[in-house]
Amino acid sequence: MLRILIIEDAPVNQEFLLLALKPHGECLAVSTGEAGLAEHGRALAEGRPFDLVFLDIMLPGIDGLKTLELLRAAEDSGEVPQSRRVHVIVTTVLDDDKTASRAFIQGNALSYMTKPFRVREITDELQNLGLLQAGE
Repeated sequence: MLRILIIEDAPVNQEFLLLALKPHGECLAVSTGEAGLAEHGRALAEGRPFDLVFLDIMLPGIDGLKTLELLRAAEDSGEVPQSRRVHVIVTTVLDDDKTASRAFIQGNALSYMTKPFRVREITDELQNLGLLQAGE
């Protein structure tokens, strides 16, 4: 089972992702980048890192892209090997090449999904990325 962190400020989107992802792992949802960074840091310190983060771009306080950069900085300072770094799927209502480029290049995001999306699209994406087997 995957350990999944959802960083999403809209309660309806948070609930949707929790329902969609619960069958595939242990899920925790927070509504700010700061809370996401704290949970990510706690998980690293406990030796139980998250496998996957669903990260909204537009967040109150620290935005999603800055949050992603800080997640990677925490992994760098903790000397987390590349193979064990958390997989990040960026979610947004923005269909913007500049934002997507920054997420991939600076934050090493695994995927970029534009809202709204359906449960099947999430499952397909997780299978395409090798995080789920077909039929899961």
